[in-house]
Amino acid sequence: MEETDGAFDATNDAVCRPVSAFKGFGIINASTTTLEMHFDNLLENAQGGHAGAIDKVVLTVTANKQKEIMSEIVREINKGGGDDFIVVSDDSNSDFLSAHITGCAITVTAAS
Repeated sequence: MEETDGAFDATNDAVCRPVSAFKGFGIINASTTTLEMHFDNLLENAQGGHAGAIDKVVLTVTANKQKEIMSEIVREINKGGGDDFIVVSDDSNSDFLSAHITGCAITVTAAS
């Protein structure tokens, strides 16, 4: 996933995580335009001191389409094999897994 700000500026601009690190989705409110993807913490084992922390990607999405987007992402994960990467959000190349995803923000070591 690539963050929506459009510039590589060392602020979590891109992330590639194994499917095994994916923990699930979070929806604050279905009428909002966000969908959270939660992952095991990238820095927890490498740097210590982040026990219980999660990494979070907040997708910018069309309101009320979170369930449809979750279904599309899970379907892509369950395909197995095939492509080396599942591109969920690539703002620079206008490549999104769903027509209802328009961008994302990446947070590493977010509070759990």
